Amino acid sequence: MNPVPRPRYQTIIDEIGMKKSMPTSKEQFEWYVNDGPEDCPIVFLGLGPEPDKIPKWFGLSDTDTLYFVECQDFVDQTDNNWNGAIPDNFTRIAADVFTAEIAANSHVIRYLPVQRAFPSFYGPLTARLLLCKSSFPAPSKIVWLPITEDDLLGKELGIAFEEAGYTVKFIDHEALGKHPGAVLPELLEDGTPNLFFSINFKGIDHFGLCSHILHEAGVQVAVWMVDNPFNVLPTVKSDYWKNIKLFVTDHSFIGPLIETGARWVTHLPLAASPHFFENTGQLPDHAHGIEDALVFVGRSAFPDKEKFFAGISVNPALLTTIHEADEAHRFDYLWWREQMKDVQLWPGNQVRQIGAGTELTSSRWKSDCLHAAGDITIFGDDGWKILENADVRPVVDYYAHLPAIYRTAPVTLNVTGMQLPAGLTQRHFDVWCAGGFLISDTNPGLQIFPKELVEQVTYTHPNEIRDLFLRYREETETKRNLRQAWRECILHDHTYRNRVDTILTALNL
Repeated sequence: MNPVPRPRYQTIIDEIGMKKSMPTSKEQFEWYVNDGPEDCPIVFLGLGPEPDKIPKWFGLSDTDTLYFVECQDFVDQTDNNWNGAIPDNFTRIAADVFTAEIAANSHVIRYLPVQRAFPSFYGPLTARLLLCKSSFPAPSKIVWLPITEDDLLGKELGIAFEEAGYTVKFIDHEALGKHPGAVLPELLEDGTPNLFFSINFKGIDHFGLCSHILHEAGVQVAVWMVDNPFNVLPTVKSDYWKNIKLFVTDHSFIGPLIETGARWVTHLPLAASPHFFENTGQLPDHAHGIEDALVFVGRSAFPDKEKFFAGISVNPALLTTIHEADEAHRFDYLWWREQMKDVQLWPGNQVRQIGAGTELTSSRWKSDCLHAAGDITIFGDDGWKILENADVRPVVDYYAHLPAIYRTAPVTLNVTGMQLPAGLTQRHFDVWCAGGFLISDTNPGLQIFPKELVEQVTYTHPNEIRDLFLRYREETETKRNLRQAWRECILHDHTYRNRVDTILTALNL
């Protein structure tokens, strides 16, 4: 028995340079039936590759009033017969003619494959259609955070925005990311925010319909890329991200993002939350006996690292270069990018080759520093047990236990990963806020602090760590004064309330 051949579809190149098939059948269309007069106009958002079949599929006659909007990038890729196949009673209209009023008083039919191929063109039209009959209030002092309070920075941002006079609403980012067209119109009826503030694009679907709907409703959309932007962007499948407001924790990514097409990027470092770290926390049972210890808190690898970099190998020649170099050399993300100039930063996943190399040298740097530190107490996962000099203890609760650990230990060690060449960690802020004392490796991100404070607590080579710990292990007047100066600096200029003020000013809110 001969297998049934698979149908051959027209293929096109979509807005981000990827090949997409354009299947043709009635099932590829979605019909929005207007509840007004039966004879209201019919508007097609995309006709698909065989427009001559549409009248039969939808029971249309040659006397019906029919209009269509088509993306020119699609038209330019059709064959010579496409225009001739459009029935005579179909009239093409420009995208800006498809207003909310037209959408509200027409039957609208969407050809879905082309919507996914050119979401920057069709997304605003779909948003107009979805909201054309909605009744929602004008934007007010509300901020939507598409995270839960227990997610990364959820509690901190929630409190900081409330302190700035905003009502905060936490949004289910998973439901929103999967079904923005169904979820958002209903949410907007309960109150329209001034700002939708996403962490690492959480809550925004891959094709950006969420951002188009919010824009149609008059809501500002901003994304704070807390992690390496080019480890986050592979999930984005549309150009929409280039037009929204982007914040980055690491200023060294501003240039590369603009080179890749971003139109608005500004620096927003991490910060401290006095609400959770100033005079709070309690030592867990497994944290006793650290009064004379050098302490490190952190994971040996980020979750699902192997899955994230699955199938990616690192150039052996680059590995040889790294192994022969001095331990103090920072083989960070920008170094790896320089070695892989031909790798496209976006779109696609090939950029993860740069991230994989960076993660390898990041792990090496952390291991070298922790090994050179001498006797050290680590609160983290079992991956650290390969270090013979480490007393590895179980992880601790970030809010309930960490402030007390920082406050009790004479010195806390920070080792900054290589994924963010000029990025800072929460330790740079939390330790001082909690009343602890931090020593850290040098990196360009520390420029946001006074130079005279930074120089006294930083190292450039792993072999300097032990001497720096011994210098500050005992409580002295010099140490007390330095700790107080750092604490005042953090509480005055580097809290999440400071960061929220930066956000609101930058967005003219």
